[in-house]
Amino acid sequence: MKSSGEQPSHGFKPVLGQSQVLAIAVAAISPTTSVFLVYGAGLSSAGTGVFWAFIIGACIALSMAFAYAELGSVHPGAGGAYRIIREVLGGPWGFVAVLLFLVLGVVITASILVAAATYLNALVPQIPVNWGAVVMMVLVTVFSLERIGTASWVATVMLIIEMVVILAFIGVTFAAIRHPASFLFHPVILNSTGTLTGIGLSGLLAAVVPALFAFNGYDWPLYFAEETVEPRRTLPRAVMVAVGISIVTEVLAVVSATLAIPNFAAVMKSSAPLAYIAQSVAGPVGATILLIGVVIAMFDTGLSGNLAYARIYLDSSRDHSWPPPINRFFASMNRHHVPKWGFVFLGVGNALLCYFTTLNNLITFTGVIIVVIYLLVALSAIVSRIRNRSAVRPFRMPIWPIPPVIAVLGVLIALSQQAQRDLIITAVLIVVGLLYWFAYLRVRQDLKFE
Repeated sequence: MKSSGEQPSHGFKPVLGQSQVLAIAVAAISPTTSVFLVYGAGLSSAGTGVFWAFIIGACIALSMAFAYAELGSVHPGAGGAYRIIREVLGGPWGFVAVLLFLVLGVVITASILVAAATYLNALVPQIPVNWGAVVMMVLVTVFSLERIGTASWVATVMLIIEMVVILAFIGVTFAAIRHPASFLFHPVILNSTGTLTGIGLSGLLAAVVPALFAFNGYDWPLYFAEETVEPRRTLPRAVMVAVGISIVTEVLAVVSATLAIPNFAAVMKSSAPLAYIAQSVAGPVGATILLIGVVIAMFDTGLSGNLAYARIYLDSSRDHSWPPPINRFFASMNRHHVPKWGFVFLGVGNALLCYFTTLNNLITFTGVIIVVIYLLVALSAIVSRIRNRSAVRPFRMPIWPIPPVIAVLGVLIALSQQAQRDLIITAVLIVVGLLYWFAYLRVRQDLKFE
């Protein structure tokens, strides 16, 4: 097993500064994408309690960011969370993490691009949703195969556009508020009879996982540790700034949108509630401009998110986590010093899902996988401090152990309210990962796992 020191570059070049890494992280979170992607799911579960779901999600996200920042400063590597979990919790749970990332990588980008194509179809009905998403995935793959510097600048330019969009949306909705602030403090939902009724705790908690999905991505700097200048100092700062930007922007957007709802029944029935709200407050032309920005933002999120997964697979191949041919497949680099076949794998897998699946099926499942990874990282933050007290920690989270404890409790409560189908699939993946490690990896004589 490798030490917790710097990882070998294996073809990576340290060319990224803090601003570029931060841009990739904020683009991966994409406040615009996040709110427009999950607000409808949160509204359907929690009604106006979606505001409280985002507040709870923000507390968990901030706690997780502290854990990621501290652990990333101790265990830098292209595997990010995989590298952390493997070095702190050991080989079996490390492989479970990389298996979850393997599935997540071919699901989450598809979910974002299907959403982008759905909004694009609303603007140009002649463009089929699934084929539009497939074409976007092809473009994401092409950009991912370029130099990381090139991809980061593309992400930065699109990020500027999308931040203008979300701030404009917040501005126009705040200017068109139709309800008092108390509307947020007494959550209601539309029941089956078409009347408003109070929302229960279970419905509110069910919306926490979509909210966590919305904040997800602040850990993205960690996956570029080997391509960043002074990673132990740069990456924790980027993680904390990214989570701060996402929390402030997204909570403001949820507050302004909820207070600007013109007709609650119509919004609840709408397949794109934020588009309905935008049209009601900004008119058809304003809504069209906003939706164009949303499509750009979602494409940027797909690109920025996609950049990390092939790097995780490459890091796992260094540990010989797969049979030799697959290790060589994921470890192969192109002339731009990026893992080429990993991106091809992601491109094909996501393109197939873009064509054959629907948005709702993807969001709930990916949300469950994400929070399970959160659980493993939060536990790693606790175990690391207990087992390895002498480790040099360039970033130390404040008021330890409160942040990881909040994260663990919040994630467990949120998971308890999720669909049984998604929980069963995720549990099967965990069992498969553990069986594979004990039946195959543990017995291989050329590997030395702790």
